[in-house]
Amino acid sequence: MASDTSCPRPSLLTASQCLLLAGGAAFALLSPGLSDWDLWPLLVIAGYALASDLLPVPSTVSKIDLSGSPVAIVLAAALYGAAPAAAICALGMGAGWVRAREPGLIFRQNLVTGLWYPMLTAIAFHAATRALGVRAGDTAFVLFAFPAALLASMLNLWMVAVGMRLTRGTPVARTMIELVAPVLAAELFSAVLTVLAVLVTVRLHLLGLIVLGVFLAIFQYLLGELVTSRHRHERLRTMATTDELTGLTNRRRFRERVEHRIADAGEALCFAVLLMDLDRFKEVNDTLGHTYGDRLLRDLGPRLVEAAGEGILVARLGGDEFGVLLPRGCASRAEVTPIAERLLRTAAQPFAIDELTIEIGASVGVARFPDDGRDANALLRSADVAMYAAKEAQTGVKFYTAEQNQHTKRRLSVLSDIRRALSRDEIVVHYQPIVDLEDRIVTGAEGLVRWEHPEHGLIPPGAFVQSVEQSGLIGPLTRHVLEHSIAECARWRREGRDMSVAVNLSVRNLLDRDLPREISRLLAAYQVPPASLQLEITESMIMTDPERALATVGRLSELGVRLSVDDFGTGYSSLANLRRLPIDDLKIDRSFVSPMLEDESDLIIVRSTINLGHDLGLRIIAEGVEDSATLEHLASLGCDLAQGYHLSRPLAAAAFGRWLADTPRQPGVGELPPAPAPATSAPVVAPRPERVAPKIWTPSGLIVASPDA
Repeated sequence: MASDTSCPRPSLLTASQCLLLAGGAAFALLSPGLSDWDLWPLLVIAGYALASDLLPVPSTVSKIDLSGSPVAIVLAAALYGAAPAAAICALGMGAGWVRAREPGLIFRQNLVTGLWYPMLTAIAFHAATRALGVRAGDTAFVLFAFPAALLASMLNLWMVAVGMRLTRGTPVARTMIELVAPVLAAELFSAVLTVLAVLVTVRLHLLGLIVLGVFLAIFQYLLGELVTSRHRHERLRTMATTDELTGLTNRRRFRERVEHRIADAGEALCFAVLLMDLDRFKEVNDTLGHTYGDRLLRDLGPRLVEAAGEGILVARLGGDEFGVLLPRGCASRAEVTPIAERLLRTAAQPFAIDELTIEIGASVGVARFPDDGRDANALLRSADVAMYAAKEAQTGVKFYTAEQNQHTKRRLSVLSDIRRALSRDEIVVHYQPIVDLEDRIVTGAEGLVRWEHPEHGLIPPGAFVQSVEQSGLIGPLTRHVLEHSIAECARWRREGRDMSVAVNLSVRNLLDRDLPREISRLLAAYQVPPASLQLEITESMIMTDPERALATVGRLSELGVRLSVDDFGTGYSSLANLRRLPIDDLKIDRSFVSPMLEDESDLIIVRSTINLGHDLGLRIIAEGVEDSATLEHLASLGCDLAQGYHLSRPLAAAAFGRWLADTPRQPGVGELPPAPAPATSAPVVAPRPERVAPKIWTPSGLIVASPDA
C-alpha cells in the first residue's frame, strides 16, 4: 500500500481530474433535458447561490468562509434532481475562479468536487424517498432535507480532503477532522435552513422561493456584517494590547496584568517584576537608521519569550525597554537571578541583519511585591530605578533598594539644575596650561568644565557630567564648552600667542552627526585655525565600536583639528585600532604619572607609552605632574608635553590670562610663574595619599570624588 503522504504525479492527477469531469458532464447530459427543468425557480435558486458565494461570511474559527449556497444546492437536488444541483454548484465554482484565479490543478479539483457532491446528494435523497414511498408534498419529504444537507456537507468536505491529499499529500482523516470540527455548528444551522427552504418552496412554490431567497440573502448580509464587526473589534482589541512591531504584550496590557497579579496575590504571595533596557540601541538607530533598530527589536521579541520560559509574561513597554512579569511566588534572588541572566545572555547574542552583525547588551532592574511597591505604578517605578542603577554600575542586574531611589532623586535634581545653569551661564570653563618640556613654554591649555553654583560655589565635573552624559543635555553642554574654549583661544592668539586649546568629548558626542559642522562653524566665527583645536577622546570611546569611531573621528580629522586619546593606559587598547585612527597625540593618565618615581611598574608603563607613541608618530602628553622631579624625569624620557598642578591648577579665564601674561613667549626666556594659590570660592583639594581623591559636597548632597581636573 502506498504511503499516506505520497502524491500522484501531476500528469496522472490531471488525467484523473479530466476523467471525473467528463464523467460528471456525461451524467448531467443523461438527466432530463433543459426543456424539462422548471426554469424560473432554478434561476431564483441559482441567483441566490451566486450572490451568496460572492458575499461569504468570514469564519471566526476556520479558514473556510461560510456561504448560503449549500442551502440552494441541496434545495435544487431535492426538488429538481442531480443535474440542476450540479449546474448551480458549477456556476458558483466558476464565479469563485473569476474572483480568486486559482491555479489550474486546484480549480479542476474544485470543479470535480462541485459537480459530484451535489449529484451524489440528489441520488441518495431520491433513492431514499422512493424506497420509503415518500412524495414531494409529504412532511417526511421535507424532513428528509435535514440528513440530505448533512450528507452534502460531509461529501463536500470529504472530497476537499481527498483533493488536498492528492495535491498536497496531507492525510485524509486528519484533514477531515480539521475541516469538520470548526464548522460543525454552522453546518447544522445550514441543514435547518435547508429544511425551511424545502418547506417554503413546496408550500408556496415560486413566490415563496423568491421571498425565501430575499430573506436568506438579507440574513447572510447582516450575519456577515456582524461577523466582520466582531473581527474588527478583535483586531482593535489586539492592537490595544499588543505591540505591533514585536507581537509582544504592550505597556498598557502589561500594567493591567501586574495590577491583576497584585489583586490576586494580596499580601500573602510575592512576585517579581523585571524591567530590561537595551545598551547601545540608540547607537544602532543613529548609525544604521530606525529600520535596522526595528528589525533588531522584531528579532529580539521571540528570543526573550523563549529565554523567559513558560508562565512568564514578556512585554515591550516602548522604545528599547521590555517588561517581564514572573509567576506568583517567584521573588527570591536565587529564583529571579537565573531568569534575568538568561534574558541578558539572549540580548547579548549577535543579530544578523542583512550583511551586518550587530551586538548590543542590556541592563535589568528587579522590583518585588510587596516590599518594593504595593501597586503597579510603584512597582514599575522601583524596577525602573533599579534598572538605571544597573546601567550606571554596568552590573547587568540590580535588585531595587531604597538607596537607589534617593540617588535617582538627586540625579534628577542635578539635571534640573544643569538646565537652569546652562540658561543662566553658570557653566564656566577653567584652563590648565600645557607646557612643552623641551622649550618650557606654554603651547596650549585644556578647557575644563566647572559649575559655578550661586549657593554652593565651584563644582567640578565629577559631580554632574556622568548624569548629564546619560541625558539629552550632553550635546548642549559640550557646545557650551567648545564655544567658550574656542573664543578664549582666539583671544590668546590676538595677544600674539600661538596656542591651542583642548576640549574633552563624550561618547555621546561621537554619535552627534551635527558636531563636525558645529565645530567648523565655531572655528570660522572666531577665526581660529582648525589645528589650534584639540579634541580629546578616551580609549573606551574608541574601543567600544572601533569601526564607528573611525568613521566619526575621520570626519572630525577632515576639519583639520587635532585629535588625542585621553587617559591612555586605563582602557583596553588595540594597537591595530590606534593605527587606523587619525589621532595626533596620546595623553598618559595621571594614575601612572603621579606615582612613577615611587612605583617602578608605573615608570615602566610611562616609558613604554612614550616610546610606543613616538614609534607611531604621535606626540605624548603627560598629565598629573605634581612636582619638579617628575617634570624633569618626563623630559629625560623624551615626553613632549606636560600638564599638572606643579605647573598650574585649572584657572578661570581671567586668572589664566593673568598667569599667562607672566609666562615667557619665546624658548629659553624667563621661567614659568609659580602655580597660583586656590581661589577661596573653590573647594580646596588636599594632597592625595595613595591616590585617594578628597570628597566634596554637591548641590544635591551627593558625595563624589573630586578629580584633579
